[in-house]
Amino acid sequence: MTARSILAAFAWLAAATAASLSGAAPADAANWTFHALDPPASYTGEVGFRFWYGKAKTGKSLFDPTGSALVSRLTYDNLSIFSAEAYGRFDLNTGWFMKGFIGGGGFRKGTLTDEDFPPGISPYSATLSTLDDSYPFYVTSDVGYNIFRGGDFRVGAFVGYNFLRQNVSALGCGQIATNPFICGFFPIPAFIKAITQDNNWESLRVGLNGEVDVTQRLKLSLDAAWLPTVWLNGTDAHWLRISTFPGDFNGPIPEDGHGWGYQLEGVLSYRVNDFISVGVGGRYWHMQTSGLTHFEGRVNGFLASPQPVDWKTDSVGVFLQTGLKFGPYPVISSN
Repeated sequence: MTARSILAAFAWLAAATAASLSGAAPADAANWTFHALDPPASYTGEVGFRFWYGKAKTGKSLFDPTGSALVSRLTYDNLSIFSAEAYGRFDLNTGWFMKGFIGGGGFRKGTLTDEDFPPGISPYSATLSTLDDSYPFYVTSDVGYNIFRGGDFRVGAFVGYNFLRQNVSALGCGQIATNPFICGFFPIPAFIKAITQDNNWESLRVGLNGEVDVTQRLKLSLDAAWLPTVWLNGTDAHWLRISTFPGDFNGPIPEDGHGWGYQLEGVLSYRVNDFISVGVGGRYWHMQTSGLTHFEGRVNGFLASPQPVDWKTDSVGVFLQTGLKFGPYPVISSN
């Protein structure tokens, strides 16, 4: 789905709505009066904090300029997520709501497997590095409307935006395949930084959110978002190949991409009293893109060209949360 197709769908919906309204108009147009939507009278809200522990995996496949042959594959795997975040949700009595969260922390350990394939290199090479000094940072913001509302449940649709930054650094290098020329005869010690990948993922969110009171104190919340458009902007820094020598890089290599993804989340919370709740939840995020690694102008002494690259990232885990509920309060106070 492209931005043009989304706009076309909205334009078609607006035209159809206008046509149906005009067809339903009374013969005496003078009898028509305009009724504005009722303004919101009150709102409720919840704010709180979470701790997220999980696992992350991200990686890319680099192809030759024609896109027909796999040249290299880098897999950053088994990253442990330790992240703190703040969240909030505000609901108007009219059914509209706004929600979101912001968080960040550290990636602990993990490994990088860096593979290079014939005929670009021979024999096949696979090196192993450890990951450290790495971190995630993320922000999500949604606006939606509760389509179905009852005394103990609500179901709403929303649109929103997600930003995810993943910065991973690989230390050392040792050959685990049969190529003796790449970290084979001379392995790189584990205290030397070899590669840093810095990726910014941005996405449009379209989804459904639902809440139901399981008991008087237990509440189940579910959130499912489809990411029809995901943009990637990143850089790949092979630190040991950045120099002024011919064939080396003159700096980090820019990368981009466009793709899709999804984000799923569920929380089971317990209301301690009328204001405070605690809960446990889980989430799974997946995003993937296809784009280019921009070698042009980045290789000393060579007229390099961009090469196709596919990226994927997955994050999964559980979190603990505590929240503070407030309201209902009037939107405009009389005091």
